[in-house]
Amino acid sequence: MKKPILITIGDPNGIGPEICLKLMANLPKIKHPVALVGDITILEKCRKKLGISSTIIKGGVPFCAASEEFDGKIEPGKVSKEAGAASIAWVRQAVEWVKAGHAAAMVTAPLCKEAVEKTIPKFQGHTEFIGEMCGDKEPVLALVHGDWVVAHVSTHVSLADSIKKAKPERIVKVGRLLNEFLQKSKGIKNPKIGVAGINPHAGENGLFGKEEMLSIMPAVKKLRSMKINAIGPLPADVVFPQLHSGIYDGVIAMYHDQGHIVTKTLAFNLGKKLVSGVNTTLGLRVLRTSVDHGTGFDIAWQNKADYGSLKDALLLADKLAL
Repeated sequence: MKKPILITIGDPNGIGPEICLKLMANLPKIKHPVALVGDITILEKCRKKLGISSTIIKGGVPFCAASEEFDGKIEPGKVSKEAGAASIAWVRQAVEWVKAGHAAAMVTAPLCKEAVEKTIPKFQGHTEFIGEMCGDKEPVLALVHGDWVVAHVSTHVSLADSIKKAKPERIVKVGRLLNEFLQKSKGIKNPKIGVAGINPHAGENGLFGKEEMLSIMPAVKKLRSMKINAIGPLPADVVFPQLHSGIYDGVIAMYHDQGHIVTKTLAFNLGKKLVSGVNTTLGLRVLRTSVDHGTGFDIAWQNKADYGSLKDALLLADKLAL
């Protein structure tokens, strides 16, 4: 029997418990078993409030009891120190279980960075936290939406810092890991990777900035010397439409919003309450995928949350896990 995929239930005051329940009630056909990680009393309270069948919990949902229970008050939509501490403890537990070989992969429901930061100063997010647990302080975040794949040079830092972080060695690392991911996930022997510039018009030969000339061009040259089919730097307003049309198999974005805004514009249809897209971390010893949205405090525990992104995250983890 294959090892399970673990799903952490996220911030108790957010939509995590709800989308986990909905997913387990409509579990897709996959090759790995699935188990939730968190506090089962939270799920039971959420189930009762939303009127979900009791069979979803009692005898129906495999559950891995984490070492940390939630000892605060459930207040949907509220930022809570106790909720933050519990949600990140469940993530830590899942990482340890995967690292120890007890599970094949992990999927994370959304947590609240502000809540976690109350017990872990300067907390940036799942990606950086899991990366540090795996010995990589600068992991690579990628967004996946069907054939759409975007890997990021930097994520949860200021725009000023993101420019400083766009160094050749970092861009090369992102390109190498993106190339490996595309080969594995899509089965493409020689993926075509577009590399976005960081300035308007990709700098226009230095007219609007020199980052392309000083950092991105040398990185692209290095990637091509490694037999990686990288092309760029290209203006962002060119390379993303080309990715959408299939000219590229993946794109390297230079900073968080450059890749996230266009991806979420394509992946989210909020008017119809449809949310798709997956966040995954590349190159770690722990296979981790995640929803590509936040805690949804404004709709928490109201039976309004869509579990599509969580389902997609599970399907990708199942596809990539051994």
